[in-house]
Amino acid sequence: MIKFRNISNNELDNYIKRLDVRISFIHSEFNIELKSYENILRIAINAIQNETIENLIERVSMNRELEKGLDNFGGYTVDYLGENNPKVELLKTLQYLKENSPKQQVLLKYLNEIDKKTIAFFDNNDLDFATKQIRNRKVDILPFSELKKVDTKKKVLVFHSFNGQRDFDLLYNLENEITLIIYKQEKNLYYKYLDQRKKQIEQEIKSNDRLLICGIEYKETRDNVTDISTTINGIVTRLDDLGNRAYEGYKNECDLLLNEIEEKLIYKVQTDKATLFLESIDTIFSDKGELMKCYKIKIGNKIRIYPKVLLAENLYHVAVETEPEIFGKVEEHSIYWKQLITELRNKFGDDLLYQNLREKGLRILPMTLSTYGKGYRKFPMFKNDLRAILKLHYQDKSENEIDVIIKPVLKSKTTYNSTMIVLGRGLKQELRLFLKEMKIGEILQKRNFNVNTLQTFVDEFMPIHTVISKELFSDSIETLEESTLQLIEL
Repeated sequence: MIKFRNISNNELDNYIKRLDVRISFIHSEFNIELKSYENILRIAINAIQNETIENLIERVSMNRELEKGLDNFGGYTVDYLGENNPKVELLKTLQYLKENSPKQQVLLKYLNEIDKKTIAFFDNNDLDFATKQIRNRKVDILPFSELKKVDTKKKVLVFHSFNGQRDFDLLYNLENEITLIIYKQEKNLYYKYLDQRKKQIEQEIKSNDRLLICGIEYKETRDNVTDISTTINGIVTRLDDLGNRAYEGYKNECDLLLNEIEEKLIYKVQTDKATLFLESIDTIFSDKGELMKCYKIKIGNKIRIYPKVLLAENLYHVAVETEPEIFGKVEEHSIYWKQLITELRNKFGDDLLYQNLREKGLRILPMTLSTYGKGYRKFPMFKNDLRAILKLHYQDKSENEIDVIIKPVLKSKTTYNSTMIVLGRGLKQELRLFLKEMKIGEILQKRNFNVNTLQTFVDEFMPIHTVISKELFSDSIETLEESTLQLIEL
């Protein structure tokens, strides 16, 4: 049985409606799809921490998707849009959510007052926050990844987001009492999928065979839901289409959505040991062993940095061992594009190659192009880079033919990126377990670590840094050294 705890908010409804109108205007007038805006709104609707919203505001302020789209369409600038500027409207929406925190307030009040045995599920990024804010002993706080593992009998299950078909399929088949604490737009999405389920059932009970058996014609009665945000519906549909395999742990969509945005938000962090360039959603450790996102770093914090380069290849080998067939295809596509870029480099030379690829949509600088096909980079940095390489190599093929070639390679790129996120998340949890309890997890055991060798690794490669300063890195990330750039990508 599913119950709803509605978050009534007419002001937010109006913000989202105005944003929908402006995004639709941009698409109809300039053929620009603001996918990053959709992703950011989706995360904001789920967010229960102000720090998350603050990070999204920084991300929107730095985002150039709208500006680049207008310039590419015909040299337009945002000034031309006047009141139809979706960036301004998105920032207003985020600012409202930051100042009022409607979902946080309703969720925490409900969980602190409920008198039934309850399990409330949260994104990993919100676990520490929820644990501190919810003092009700009847409420257990668990990550979404535990949903399929934990005993839920005779307990109320509480969720504070609804994200499309996968969520519906899971929730619809649970026997528990379920409470969804969500906005109207999310509730309407639920009824959209419920309506689709009813239609499937109706196709069966409206069949001629059933009519012959019982002699009673089925008359459908259904209230169709129409008030669904086009922006939210669009991103939910794309979430349903994303590869499920690497996300069978259920949910944790925030990192996936932000990883889908090619523009990175980078902080320049000065510590007593080094100058670090960290992506805002990347994960580090506190000196107590707790995980935290980089956007939460404050001056004076003592932190340990996750050693990406040293562990990335190990994680990839774990993936290959676990799913050899799938990652055999990933490796095949990785080798394929590297061979193409090597052939083009031998044919044109570095300077002419860069010029030709730029004409076909290459986004990177010459320094980065010189590393393509070499080192541990599995795929090009941007989708446009891969398309430019294919267009230059297959000059006799049409755009549609290029689309056919590029689709499976991009799928492998997504599989690689998403799987590395998931495995990286698991490995970070194991490092957290070691830093806090000196225990070795399954992934680290597979890589032949024991307590002594892992402590040596931590001492050498994860020393404690004291943060002296932190600022947004406003230059193009392409100006960073290649080693730093690849570190950000992993």
